[in-house]
Amino acid sequence: MQGDNVRYPLADRRTWLWFAVGLVLLVFSSGRLAVPLLAWVAPVFFVRFMRSVRRVSLGLLAVALAGMAMLAISWRGMIAIPPPADSLFIVFTGLLSTLPLWVDRRLTPRLGGFTGTLVFPLASTVLEFANMGLGSPLGSFGATAYSQAGNLVLLQLLSVTGIWGLTLLMAWPASLFNWAWERGWDWPELHRGLLAAAAVLGAVWLFGEIRLAAADLAPGTVRVAAVTAASPDLNELMPQRRADPAAFRTNTAAMRDAYFAASLREARAGAEIILWPEGAGLVAEEDEPDLTTRAAAMARDEGLYLAVPFFTLFAAEGRPPENRLRVFGPSGELVLDHVKYGGNVIEGSLKGDGKLRWVDTPFGRLSGVICWDTDFIPNIRQAGRQRVDILLSPAHDWEAITPLHGQMSVFRAIENGLSVVRLADQGLSIVADPYGRTLAAMDHFRATERVMVAQVPLRGVATVYARIGDLCGWLSVLGLALLAILGWRRGRGEPDGGR
Repeated sequence: MQGDNVRYPLADRRTWLWFAVGLVLLVFSSGRLAVPLLAWVAPVFFVRFMRSVRRVSLGLLAVALAGMAMLAISWRGMIAIPPPADSLFIVFTGLLSTLPLWVDRRLTPRLGGFTGTLVFPLASTVLEFANMGLGSPLGSFGATAYSQAGNLVLLQLLSVTGIWGLTLLMAWPASLFNWAWERGWDWPELHRGLLAAAAVLGAVWLFGEIRLAAADLAPGTVRVAAVTAASPDLNELMPQRRADPAAFRTNTAAMRDAYFAASLREARAGAEIILWPEGAGLVAEEDEPDLTTRAAAMARDEGLYLAVPFFTLFAAEGRPPENRLRVFGPSGELVLDHVKYGGNVIEGSLKGDGKLRWVDTPFGRLSGVICWDTDFIPNIRQAGRQRVDILLSPAHDWEAITPLHGQMSVFRAIENGLSVVRLADQGLSIVADPYGRTLAAMDHFRATERVMVAQVPLRGVATVYARIGDLCGWLSVLGLALLAILGWRRGRGEPDGGR
């Protein structure tokens, strides 16, 4: 077959075999079963399947069911949505995942040639950008790029394009492979396009290597201690507020005592910033003043910054709990007060305004968010724009979401050129520098002493992404729109491409 003579549906007797292969690879491409390489490979077979299947509607239904199966298997226990809404979410997400393949089937034959290889990656990027970058209540949770956590060289691309550049890059090989496959691997016809693609991929890798090799942080560090002194079952403890208020106050008072004792020990060991995990400050409204007074006194007496996540439960019917991160400074004053804005629909707490607060300290500019907040890319970009140096992120996870949710916070460090200190009760705690390099880590389920100590750089680094934001996402929208216009004008291939 030659260039623009390729027509869809392709004549392929193995159409449903490619679907089966893609399904198996998809299950192992993300979530709890993720094999990073398969996130690049699985789309190859779904693109081939959709270009070969005769009935487009049947193909889309099969792909949607594959996406639902992947979520039900690979993401089992990871989706923080109660039933039956979780099932609706799986169905909706499965249907949504078919859109890039539908666009590819319709538009690619009209464009023909190497230009057509851009359709699927652009459509994939636009879908994730529109969903996860602009409006999903789960933030960026589930983004394709997170499958590459740990590939530090590749992740340096985030400092320029954010995760959207990585989504684009990861989807492109599926189109390139199929472009070559459909043309019988004819090297004279393909070599220019393949060499150009190899040059792009090689440039991204080289950029990552150079950025890491040339990594330059200002001298000086601050000793940060992140402590998990008590780990109660909050699902059992919180209902006590109404069922047995006295028992609730006794249990939470004991938890606070444990945290203050552990914090004092770390302060005496030299910690200048101390962080508690989300939920550690679970408190009845009548006990909140006592927690505030004790936290302020410890910060003042020990001359440190003490970051305490308050989770205040109120007696008044209908008043939502307040999930706040409060940071007390060395003079005992409250220097930062942040209300959680991510995941509030699930936990039913007061929703914050999404605006980050920060405070200038002898250890650089300090800011903080809570757990799921860290997954909301546009909000965290405020920290990059304001040249925050250290971002605190207390969290409360569960085993199924470990270690992925902790690894996701590293992406925010690279994007915005700051150090992230994430402490997770029931999860992966991690400290990463502005290049994403791990300074300390602690797995709650394997640690015997749940204290994480790190020497954290005093200054961050400037990044292109912090300046230009989601330009790559918007350029993907523009690029796909231009390809659609070009395809409409050319009118190549069969417009319907099958029913």
